[in-house]
Amino acid sequence: MAESDELFNEVAQLRDEVEEQGAMIGALVHIGGHELRNEILQDMDKDRALREVYLLVDGKRTQGEIAADLDTRGIAKKSAVSLKFEKLAEDYGLIQHVRRAKAGKIYRRTRLAKTLKIDRRLDKAKPGKTST
Repeated sequence: MAESDELFNEVAQLRDEVEEQGAMIGALVHIGGHELRNEILQDMDKDRALREVYLLVDGKRTQGEIAADLDTRGIAKKSAVSLKFEKLAEDYGLIQHVRRAKAGKIYRRTRLAKTLKIDRRLDKAKPGKTST
């Protein structure tokens, strides 16, 4: 019983430390991330498929499902979508591969995307949106 209490305390301390480090990194990105955010948003303004891939990544749908959706809507061919995933994951670090399902790879948005407030900026940029 004492070992499990000790293990629980160690895990709790590690979690607290990781959360604190995440907060510090988030603060640093918030301070210095304006250039990166602007570059990403400019690319998403020019490349609708890149923006749509990012918006469809939810940790549930597979890359193939997203590609099929974009192809059906005439936004991007399935063959081009993997390049969008690569750019979002490797160049920008906005999405991360989390697991492989039978139907394909599944991605989720990263903490960096949240810290840079990409979603908020894209939401503000939607046609018909007015700020209050």
